[in-house]
Amino acid sequence: MSHNCEDEHFDHGHGHNHGHDHTAPIPTNPNQSLFTQIDTSKVRCLNAVARGVPMHTELFKVFLKDQDQRFNCSQYLESDADCQLVVHIPFVGNCKLFSVILRTNDTDKGLSSPKTIKLFKNYNKSIDFDTLGSSKADLTIHHPNNVGITDTGANEDENTFVEHYLPRRVFQNCSSLTLFLEDNWTGDEDDLCRLYYLEVRGEYTGQIVPHGGAPMTTVYESTPNPVDHHKLESEMDEVEMGL
Repeated sequence: MSHNCEDEHFDHGHGHNHGHDHTAPIPTNPNQSLFTQIDTSKVRCLNAVARGVPMHTELFKVFLKDQDQRFNCSQYLESDADCQLVVHIPFVGNCKLFSVILRTNDTDKGLSSPKTIKLFKNYNKSIDFDTLGSSKADLTIHHPNNVGITDTGANEDENTFVEHYLPRRVFQNCSSLTLFLEDNWTGDEDDLCRLYYLEVRGEYTGQIVPHGGAPMTTVYESTPNPVDHHKLESEMDEVEMGL
């Protein structure tokens, strides 16, 4: 299964560890959720549309859910023109990050599980696919294939949540976390991906972030081309939340 490697070279899993584990990761718990520390007014999603909600619903609401809604699959984020997806999550203050929990789709019916996910700490360059693709990630992880769902109702299968443990020495003093879902397991960029749930666990340090930790520049295409592999958002008014 998928794994990430920090100094301890531990594996992550969906409820259990796998493979060539040297030192087990430090377990996390729901009390370490940073859900209330996310500056939702500045969350950015590229090449993304919200499903299961009215058209002008703010995108973050369909995947950043509290514990009571974590099994709700009727609302989710879906990639638009191709399989790539970017989620930029600013915090209201600096945090130490311990893990990221994702619930994505399995591979079925025109969907493919995300494979390579690049994580960036305090990313302050232009948020666009070209810049992210050419930037060195703070951590690159591989999400497991077919550990996900295609449900649109309620699903309480805990094994469909994947916790990716982060190297804590790297992800300190985080004012934001940017995830770039770069490719998928089928290798067909036309197979879309879904994000049903995203949770960041860690510790809030209480240090206020200047300017809310917003990126210096965010670049959008004014007229996206559906054929373009680097297409950005098609629903501008859904993404520019609170602006």
